[in-house]
Amino acid sequence: MTDRSTRPPAGGHAVVLGGSLAGLCAAAALAPHVGRVTLVERDRYPDEPRWRRGVPQARHTHNLLGAGQRALEQLFPGLLGELRDLGMVEVRMPQDMLLMVPGGWVDRFEGPHTVLSGSRDLLDWAVRRRLRRLPTVEVLEETEAVGLVAGQGDSVRGVLLRDRGSAARAGGGQPYEQGADLVVDATGRGSRAPAWLRDLGYGTPEESVVDAGCAYSTCVLEPAPGHTADWKCILLQSTPEEPRSGILNPIENGRWMVSVAGLGGERPPLDHAGFVDFAKRLRSTALYDAIRDAKPLGDVYGSGRTENRWRHYERLTRWPDRFLVLGDAVGAFNPAYGQGISVAGMSALVLRGALERTVPAGADRIPAGLTAPLRKPVADCVEAAWMLSGNADLAYPGASDGPLPLAARLGKRYTDRLLKVATTDRAAAMALLDMTHLLAPPQAVFRPRVLASVLRGPRNPTSPTTPPAGPPTRGTPMTAESERMVQVYRKRAKRYDLTSNRLYLIGQRTMAYKHLALEQLALRPGDTVVDAGCGTGHNLPLLAEAVGPTGRVIGVDLTDAMLEQAEDRVRRAGLSQVSLVQADLTTYDYPENVRGITACFSLTLISEYAKVIERGYEALAPGGRWVVLDYRLPRWWPDRLIPALGPMIAPFGGDTSMVLRHPWEPIQEGAARHRVLTRYGGWVYVAVGEAGGGRENP
Repeated sequence: MTDRSTRPPAGGHAVVLGGSLAGLCAAAALAPHVGRVTLVERDRYPDEPRWRRGVPQARHTHNLLGAGQRALEQLFPGLLGELRDLGMVEVRMPQDMLLMVPGGWVDRFEGPHTVLSGSRDLLDWAVRRRLRRLPTVEVLEETEAVGLVAGQGDSVRGVLLRDRGSAARAGGGQPYEQGADLVVDATGRGSRAPAWLRDLGYGTPEESVVDAGCAYSTCVLEPAPGHTADWKCILLQSTPEEPRSGILNPIENGRWMVSVAGLGGERPPLDHAGFVDFAKRLRSTALYDAIRDAKPLGDVYGSGRTENRWRHYERLTRWPDRFLVLGDAVGAFNPAYGQGISVAGMSALVLRGALERTVPAGADRIPAGLTAPLRKPVADCVEAAWMLSGNADLAYPGASDGPLPLAARLGKRYTDRLLKVATTDRAAAMALLDMTHLLAPPQAVFRPRVLASVLRGPRNPTSPTTPPAGPPTRGTPMTAESERMVQVYRKRAKRYDLTSNRLYLIGQRTMAYKHLALEQLALRPGDTVVDAGCGTGHNLPLLAEAVGPTGRVIGVDLTDAMLEQAEDRVRRAGLSQVSLVQADLTTYDYPENVRGITACFSLTLISEYAKVIERGYEALAPGGRWVVLDYRLPRWWPDRLIPALGPMIAPFGGDTSMVLRHPWEPIQEGAARHRVLTRYGGWVYVAVGEAGGGRENP
């Protein structure tokens, strides 16, 4: 061993082994807390987005799931915007996808889940570029780790490195010691940490392995000339009975990256004709129909190492301080489930959180005792993904040794039923997507509403062969306020009308107020009108009657469960001129030539009500009318009694701040002509604003 040892500088020194995404994330987590971070990578990085040997899966499809997006954005603020600018494609899930789970096609609806789709080469390059900007990070390329250096007691004081560059090839690649306050192993599936720990006397970790015998083939394609579709992505999952899967992902520069997979030992072909023919034999021909006329832009590449492998470092009774293992080196998953990047990012956040709690600003060293307690939270990150990928692959013959234990068999029965129910039940689908994106623990699929749906079983299943159509209008990501209101009204949707009717007991005449408000719209046959915050759809039959069969009524609401109630009302009444849209009113894009917009008991629930009204006025045709029906605080009501209104407001998802909002003011400010009518002792008002120009009022 040559004498090239170095002493860690003041401020502490961390060495991260492995320069793939897990290592990049770990280095970013460490950078603000230590004086120097050395990232050790056995390859040489390309200067542009290009494949390299150290990331063999880079030639195959990648989706950046919700938890991965969240982690990368926290570690590299602004990165997601950069990735979009570089060409990665945002795919809203499931509305932009043809998604076939083992239970069938999933209905396409608007929800909060998105994936970023692009090539792994681009993603890695963009993250490396951000990391190189950090002044405390240095990158040591063409260098590999060959062992740990034991310190005093149960600890390490550094790592043995060896050059792999030109000097090494000329015979100079002798191991040397690199001192460090912390060593992080992020070298992936091929990690040698188990052997290193054994050599230092710490024992070898237990392993859980589930191997469904999955093998991939992938090709980059150019869509056929003139291709159009209402989807961006196709995902056809396999079943034990039909053990083939396929995915089409959009990537930068208008291309597709398409992967097909066989399970149970079947390997898809590596020639283009065989690749396309294999796609024809999937559970649906949807993917084949899309790619059969597409142009291949390169070779077909294969990959066969896809087992789920969990090294249980958290179970070792002894552990060397100042050493930590992250990423695929702890838990590696079948890439079909797309969990690896998210788990790597989540694990790096675990490390960063520990450093924020224990390393004071200006500290000269990373404190002792940091790493051993981190093994459990890192294992928790792995377990969240394992519950999906490892447990799902257990269903395939030969994936495990011997029969499944009782708990696993019961879990499989529940999951099988859940996957059928989720095809048409939005609550079940949302829970499944929350778990898939690692945004909720696996227990999310046992939420009371989901559990009730699973016990009840699937209803109105989708066609087994025809993919579902996408929703007519697609929304935008929701704010925290919007997400809270969605959760509130999902719980109240089925009882909302009954709750509203109880107001009649205290003298309110809600429907009479609505009739008054809708009359102020002065609609005529053939008009287009928007019901902003349509809820369960009480207004829709009245508006449809006003505009007649040649008119158009658009009901807009934020909550899917409320729209389901409205859809039932529209269907029962046979209102063909009514369409429903799930959208946030602060960002909703109105259609052209709108003659009327009404919002009944909805705007005071929105803090940005002025923005909603302003956007409405921009859409109104000259002479069109904005009509708001809502509650307000009468002048005679004492301010000290405002808290007493809380119990009356809470069932509708608001609080007493609602009565302090004044939507009638922006209605008046934006109108050429306006008026306000009051009812119920001043508690209820109807504000009418008319856009400038246009037809005379009746």
